[in-house]
Amino acid sequence: MKRILVVMALILLKHITFGQIINIEEKRYKDAKEGLQGNIDLSFKYTQNTNSIWQVSNNVSLLYRQKKITHLFLNNISLVRSNQSDLVNYGYAHYRLIHMLSEVRFIKWESYAQIQYNSVQKIRQRILVGSGLRFKIVDNDSLQFNFGWSLMYEYEETTIPEYSNLIRNSNYLSLNWKISKLWEFKTITYYQPSIGDFADFRISNESTIAHKLTDNFSIVGSVNILYDSRPPVDVPVNNLNTSILLRYKFNP
Repeated sequence: MKRILVVMALILLKHITFGQIINIEEKRYKDAKEGLQGNIDLSFKYTQNTNSIWQVSNNVSLLYRQKKITHLFLNNISLVRSNQSDLVNYGYAHYRLIHMLSEVRFIKWESYAQIQYNSVQKIRQRILVGSGLRFKIVDNDSLQFNFGWSLMYEYEETTIPEYSNLIRNSNYLSLNWKISKLWEFKTITYYQPSIGDFADFRISNESTIAHKLTDNFSIVGSVNILYDSRPPVDVPVNNLNTSILLRYKFNP
């Protein structure tokens, strides 16, 4: 029974295992208007049968834009507990300051701070502080292609416990391609080597392909791959996660 609960939890919370690198790209607001916008989701569920199961989660996405300055705040916490045992225990808070550097809006300076934890990956806490540039290489109705580069300080404490302080180079390439009226492809790849020790690095890719079935329904397949050259003890260097979901979208 417990194995079934674990599988269900990981299906419902498919990003839990990939908490090492947070995909901020999918949280961005395209063509955001000035002022405050966003959403706050809170959920709580308790089930009592042969097991006592607690599920608590929140998801916050807030953006405030004023002229060339944008503030982005993200927060996510997910907990699934069965009979005093945590099946999922994961969370992060992320703040990002975005400054438009050009009138044509193809260069942005971004600074960010993040704190996260993930019991599955044995991360008691990880603190990141970084700053860098984002370049909009292609931007039209069917294709958006971006490159980002930054330097970030990383402090990590594991549940073993082990501690580390280092500087990483964080790079990403993101591509959104509207192939046709029915098909859309999105992918983002992160590469984060340690400065001074390039044998210590993380690389991840998150890709989705969506097929529009009707005006409201789409089927979406996703693949998430993470490689960490130096994970905590007993945590595998490779992680793979795939999913297929049916999406319903309300039309305005």
